[in-house]
Amino acid sequence: MLLVLNLKMNLSKDSIMAYEKLIHNKEVIVLPQYPYLAFFQTGLYTLGSQDVSKFAKGNFTGEVCAKALRDLNVKYVLVGHSERREHFNETLKDIKAKIQNVIDNEMVPILAVNQSYEDYQNDHELKNIENQLEAIPEFIKYIVVAYEPTWLIGTNREIDIANIQRVLIKIKEYLVERNINHSIIYGGGVNPENVEMLKSIPGNDGFIVSSSALDHDNLIRLYAMLKN
Repeated sequence: MLLVLNLKMNLSKDSIMAYEKLIHNKEVIVLPQYPYLAFFQTGLYTLGSQDVSKFAKGNFTGEVCAKALRDLNVKYVLVGHSERREHFNETLKDIKAKIQNVIDNEMVPILAVNQSYEDYQNDHELKNIENQLEAIPEFIKYIVVAYEPTWLIGTNREIDIANIQRVLIKIKEYLVERNINHSIIYGGGVNPENVEMLKSIPGNDGFIVSSSALDHDNLIRLYAMLKN
């Protein structure tokens, strides 16, 4: 199963180097901050990026283009994360442009598909899930879709297995209908106590984790459970 480690805007230079040693011989996809990408070059892990510019090149101060990521051996790029949508007002058009830049540079996009608590309660036909999938360009060969119910991230709410199954089926049907090769992974309240239950859900190809990725003990336990 895929295990994606989204480190977000965390860890200092010293702690990131210690982290690289921790995962050096582990088959994971690690997403550090831009300045630390160069520290993850020699391990068994696969390197990913937390984001990419919607622009292919040009005079866009502060942006990082897909080609620059590829030149640092980045293989996966996360796009459409709920925090990008919320804090940076990213639109469907922005996300689609980012995915196109990723595939144009022969990397794999990880599209985050988010679900709010309001949608969980009211969007019974999963229209907002389908709408987010419209960011996937035509003729794409392969994509990873990460379903993240934002209402479970950093909360004590109980995980709804039936809802996860329903959403994963919806995503798979959408991708199969369009002949898109894919992996579908889950993120939201994942920890060593519930990962066995979550990994048994049909159609779940792995996990994207943040809090559990930063806790070394939890990460080691999660990794062992997934590999067994």
